[in-house]
Amino acid sequence: MGLVRLSEIIKKLEKAFPKDMAESWDNVGLLVGERNRDIKKIQISLDATERVIEEAAKNKVDLIVTHHPLIFSPLKTVTDSSLLGKKIIKLIKNDIALYSMHTNLDSAENGLNRYIAELLGGKESKIIAEHHRDIYKLAVYVPKENYQDVLKKIQETEVSLEGYEGVSYSTECVERYKVSGEDNIYMVDNIKVEVIGEKVKIFRLLNEIRRIHPYDEVAYEIFSIENKYTDGGIGRFFSLENPVLFKEYVNFIKEKLSIENLRIVAENEDKIVKKVAVVNGSGMSFFKKIKKLGADVFITGDIKYHEALDATEEGLDLIDLGHYESEHFFNHLVTRELAEFTDVEIDVLNEKPVFKYR
Repeated sequence: MGLVRLSEIIKKLEKAFPKDMAESWDNVGLLVGERNRDIKKIQISLDATERVIEEAAKNKVDLIVTHHPLIFSPLKTVTDSSLLGKKIIKLIKNDIALYSMHTNLDSAENGLNRYIAELLGGKESKIIAEHHRDIYKLAVYVPKENYQDVLKKIQETEVSLEGYEGVSYSTECVERYKVSGEDNIYMVDNIKVEVIGEKVKIFRLLNEIRRIHPYDEVAYEIFSIENKYTDGGIGRFFSLENPVLFKEYVNFIKEKLSIENLRIVAENEDKIVKKVAVVNGSGMSFFKKIKKLGADVFITGDIKYHEALDATEEGLDLIDLGHYESEHFFNHLVTRELAEFTDVEIDVLNEKPVFKYR
């Protein structure tokens, strides 16, 4: 069986679900482990519970990919006196890496929100809360003989925007300078290379260009631009092709998501449903925005009593999937992205829902 570097797997996942799309309070990416290690077995789990980690250790798993991060807040100690500490120690002792994709996976253009919307009849959907990327522009001046080296670095850094990679603009120009103490003015043929892309990659590119540039002091300009580029966002809003009764749509959701029970907030279950909003996980913080969109029903999880009461008074029906129930199939997206790594074995292990209905 061939081996794949963890760094290759991370590169693939972060291309589909960029880390910079995560909410500011979130903690995503490689949380435990070494990027340069070899991976031959992956376990995908919604949460890194003790049982999940124990099963991974027993089955000689090299990497656990979770949706919910194990570590949210900065740690002062890692000891066996806390549950979190025990889990981290067990991961390290068993040489298991842990990688998490949370709100970045939810928000990505082909992420979990869109996936659920499509399952529930939203063939075409609109993002509820758009995510705008931090876009920077880099202009660097290089001698003609070094131009091709710079273009190569642009390709290697994989600067991308709106689905296009390695795009750059070049303008021939002349550099004029005097050496201190001399009267002569020297002129050198230069090329101004301009690149627009994600902030992190633009700064990484600048550092790479500095390493190959023939001058000790590189002439460059770098700045944030106001152009708004959207690559996803939280939630999806869509219209059903064929309007249905609320109670019929509830049954449709149960079937599509394989959910036995749903919590609903609806005074009239015979109401016609046409416009639908969905936010997986906990989405009631988007209630006002969804109300303005004119949704007939809002589908999410973790709805609180007073939130449900407010929705009833404002005439917006709610369907509470449950947190686990709206996210446990995130493994479908992960396995889709990792399909090219044919020599890596992939298992899925999720705990059962925490809440039970009787």
